[in-house]
Amino acid sequence: DFGPMVVHIFFRYISFVRKIQVHFQLEPAGAHGVWGLDEYQFLSFLIGSAQLIDNENITPSQAIEDDILDKYKDDYMYLSCIKHIKTVKHGGSFGEYAPLLYSITGVANWEKVAKGLVKMYEDEVLKKFVVVQHFYFGSILILG
Repeated sequence: DFGPMVVHIFFRYISFVRKIQVHFQLEPAGAHGVWGLDEYQFLSFLIGSAQLIDNENITPSQAIEDDILDKYKDDYMYLSCIKHIKTVKHGGSFGEYAPLLYSITGVANWEKVAKGLVKMYEDEVLKKFVVVQHFYFGSILILG
């Protein structure tokens, strides 16, 4: 089963990338500002929301609560991403500096969150040449 392996490897990768970003005070090069997810972070939220699909203890509405984040940030990639954003952003409420992510707290369940993020990933990343031109393509993944 590749699912847990993908989560584990990608979780470690994104944690490493965050350390570099924080250490060197790097800002993402995304074009959406607070109104969307930066392309480099998309998969973290997408994989993280899929990881929570069968979780009955944490709902999307709880995903921004500090006690939930502190307790589960090391177990769930989505919550780790939210915790990271809340750590690096200052001033204002979460809804002000991350309105898209805040709006996800109103979604009924994690399956709908994941499906919505897949659709958004297709539209905002895979269908944008300016983004996919940097992907490595071959016989399985074809640019066309």
